[in-house]
Amino acid sequence: MSELIRRVAITGGSGYIGSRLVEKLENEPQIDSIVNIDSKPPSKLLDNSKVTFIQHDISTPLVNHLQELNIQAMIHLAHVLKPSHSRKHTRQVNVGGTSNILNACATYGIKKIIYLSSTTIYGAHPNNPQVFTEKSPIRPNKGFQYSEDKAEAETKIKSFLLSNSKTKTTILRSCPVIGPNANNFVSNAFLKPFLISINGYDPPMQFIHENDLTNILHKCVIDDIQGLYNIAGNDFVFWSEVGKILKRMTISLPTKLLYTITEMLWLLRLQSQSTSSGLNFIKYPWIASTEKIKSDLGIKFEYSSKQSLESLYFRLSERIN
Repeated sequence: MSELIRRVAITGGSGYIGSRLVEKLENEPQIDSIVNIDSKPPSKLLDNSKVTFIQHDISTPLVNHLQELNIQAMIHLAHVLKPSHSRKHTRQVNVGGTSNILNACATYGIKKIIYLSSTTIYGAHPNNPQVFTEKSPIRPNKGFQYSEDKAEAETKIKSFLLSNSKTKTTILRSCPVIGPNANNFVSNAFLKPFLISINGYDPPMQFIHENDLTNILHKCVIDDIQGLYNIAGNDFVFWSEVGKILKRMTISLPTKLLYTITEMLWLLRLQSQSTSSGLNFIKYPWIASTEKIKSDLGIKFEYSSKQSLESLYFRLSERIN
């Protein structure tokens, strides 16, 4: 029988999903203490003695921060989502930060690690299979910082396990997270007055609702779940449908023109959304199968990809009005 997890630490606990998870675990009777490790203070202070905030940038080692807290599980959510012209900085946080977290886990004898990865690590390529399973090869698009860093972080976790075989691990490869409380790089991109599409291409897209992701992370802690799982909302929507659901105009451009303009504006630092490699994700399909988590754990996703987008639209409408 697995040991009950009662004391957890969460990196990025002040962020979009982290703050929701902290609040959910704060109301979980099984959990005795929660440590929120983040470079920014939480926007909402919980009136409960079980939550401790440690202001710390994970790009630097966690020296002595966890020594007396007797943490059993580390939930690693902290990650720079938005691409940066300072590649060194984002990699230092995303990849170097993961190394620092793993070192802390080894030093303080933390028995379980839960890492939030991404389905983008499979890559968006013209020869992609119809669906990716957890056994599919990892092929992040060159130059797409987010998936490159997620893939490298996963590699570091696997290397860590070679010398820390008793540590339990859970890796969740998630599609983009959306919901009424979304305030991240993806949701902010949808705030723009129009979306871009590529002539002749209309790939299927997956989204997961913030509630589904929070509930799955909660279950991974409480039920002491281990393994590698894809997670995504039920079904998918085509890219052309995204604009319609969000009531956004879509402008379609030829492939060569769009890639050239995007890369030029990036190199000139006139846009900070993505290099041209990011356009592959609205050109080629990158659908992940969720059959494993459904069959192994009996997980049922409450929201479809369409419903997740619709919940964001209602929130966007409130902001505009």
